[in-house]
Amino acid sequence: MAAFIGTHRHTLDEKGRVSVPAQFRRQLTAEDMYLNVGMEGCLVLYPPQRWQELEDKLLSLPRNRETRFFVRKLAQYLRAVSVDSQGRITVPAELAEKAGITGEVMFLGKFDTIELWQPERYSSYINEAGFSPEEIAEGLDLPL
Repeated sequence: MAAFIGTHRHTLDEKGRVSVPAQFRRQLTAEDMYLNVGMEGCLVLYPPQRWQELEDKLLSLPRNRETRFFVRKLAQYLRAVSVDSQGRITVPAELAEKAGITGEVMFLGKFDTIELWQPERYSSYINEAGFSPEEIAEGLDLPL
């Protein structure tokens, strides 16, 4: 699978549609993708094969109280979305509201998924993280 990389900004229209960056569209299939609330206040767009991997993992988890709660919360906002003939997806109003997205949308490629951020929210998240990429890299065994 090719990697989704980089950031791109597009505008959410009055009907909740936003153009998927051309660099990302070229890597997507005609199948539905899956859009959900992500961590730290963003939305996550999963290509079908990546969503299937996550779903398989979720279905293999123990059915204890915490896992049931987590799966319910994850499933609550999950939506299948398709790229239309003009290269757009529709971001349901409920999801846009959860992510604070009202106008500009920042697409962030995260290799196997795509995050959608309200740009100021992303900037605040990065600036207030409390650690730097260098500090994190020190503890990881990566060939950087």
